[in-house]
Amino acid sequence: MAPLCRYLPIAALILGLAAILPLAPALGNGITQVTVYPDRANVVREQTVELDAGEGVVRIPALPARLNPESLRVRAEGAGGVRLQHVETRTVHGRDLAHPGERALAEALRTAQDERRNLSDGRQAQTLKLGFIERLSENAGAVEPALSPEQWHRAWGLIGDGALDTLEQIARIDKDLRDVDAEIARIERELNALRTDRRDSVEAGVHYHADAAGTALITLEYEVPGATWAPRYEARLDTDGATLEWVQRAEVRQNTGEEWHDVVLYLSTSRPALGGSLPEMQSWFIDIAPPHRAPQRREADALGMMAAPAPVMDKAVLETTGFTSQYRVPGRVSLPADNRQQRFLLATESHAVELSARAVPALSTDAYLFAETVFEGATPMLPGTVNLFQDGQLAGQTRVGTVAPGAVLRLAFGVDDRIEIRHELDRDITGREGLLRRQQKLERGYRFTLNNRHDRALNVTVLDRLPVPRDERIKVELSPGSTLPAERDVDGRLGVLAWTTELQAGGEEEIRFGYVVSWPEDVETIHGLEPFWR
Repeated sequence: MAPLCRYLPIAALILGLAAILPLAPALGNGITQVTVYPDRANVVREQTVELDAGEGVVRIPALPARLNPESLRVRAEGAGGVRLQHVETRTVHGRDLAHPGERALAEALRTAQDERRNLSDGRQAQTLKLGFIERLSENAGAVEPALSPEQWHRAWGLIGDGALDTLEQIARIDKDLRDVDAEIARIERELNALRTDRRDSVEAGVHYHADAAGTALITLEYEVPGATWAPRYEARLDTDGATLEWVQRAEVRQNTGEEWHDVVLYLSTSRPALGGSLPEMQSWFIDIAPPHRAPQRREADALGMMAAPAPVMDKAVLETTGFTSQYRVPGRVSLPADNRQQRFLLATESHAVELSARAVPALSTDAYLFAETVFEGATPMLPGTVNLFQDGQLAGQTRVGTVAPGAVLRLAFGVDDRIEIRHELDRDITGREGLLRRQQKLERGYRFTLNNRHDRALNVTVLDRLPVPRDERIKVELSPGSTLPAERDVDGRLGVLAWTTELQAGGEEEIRFGYVVSWPEDVETIHGLEPFWR
């Protein structure tokens, strides 16, 4: 279809023709399918119409004001020989709010405000009545000085009853005012969350030619902003069965200006906002600076030459994160256009896991329970928040990044109180050594004692670190007698060591870890050793 902007210069002509061509009446239908992206939605709307033979126009009103005209696509099925000629859109300026939810809330707010005004008027009337009773009681003697005691008694009773009834009325009105004020505040909160203040809408005109009269189904497809979705996960660990139930949900919200009622809902991981073009890597030039340039200027120029390609590199990194897939929400779905979060179940999977404990005694003597499995999903797992449950109890919350099928998924389920760890300083020596080449030396040693109070064996991993020198004059070695680590530079972190042991039920094991740092005597300060060197 040609871009709609082609028809904008002849909008007046189109409107004139539309007044002459017969208008096909719309019989019903509505939104049938929606695909939600992270920042927008693609909407499919169906309209059943009666077409006359020859040329005519189908008017489809009340489309959202933020509809992207360039995305509008139309097709027709039904009446014999129907051919679509072109489509135009126009903005319809309205008096009332276009958003149905906003319109209903605004009407509810007006009703509540009218009720408050009536209550306030009633309270003012009761206040005037009470003032009259007070003045009557103050001036009663001057009005009727010859009343007998019995008459005075009856008069005071009438005044007292009237005052009491009036005060009760004021108290009831005050309570009703508090209730209606709370209702007004609630409506205003919802209205502020939803507020668009849009009173315009879009109307589409579909021009057609039909060989014969009959019924046709017109399908419109268009993009509209104001919709989003994000994955939310639950990880439910059963420690007895060593299984992990993985629950995937989608959190969807929309404020597009249209109600989605009983629609087929798809959730796409595609990101249209990034576009379809790969950023171009620009050339990076370096050169010998002329001798007359000052050093400061040379540094500034070098920084300037390097700064130019930086934004392109940032965009390229973002491009590499995407895997596109699409989920269909089971059944049919209704989502009001109120921007409220709604969650839908996408999938539930069960995985066998390996249980282990991990600890960093230098930072905390608590051991954390970990469950590890291989992610076997058909599509990559998107980044999102994970609620963690251990044996039915909430264990905390974490966040996972993108996990590809076949990758390892490792989750921590909080502190394991049945793994006890003691962390003790075993050796702390500073001094100098050597005759010809004097060296300064720092030696520290630690002892980790692990106890398993479970009734089963469990793999336990202990993490610590060696100092990493940035100068070749600094030497770092494991101390003699240290337990050899199972892994060095864990997860690419230089100097981080890991010891893994299978700790039997009720068992105890000891890990020794120490290091020696040495450097020439003429080097006075080693950055990073300040807490230990003296």
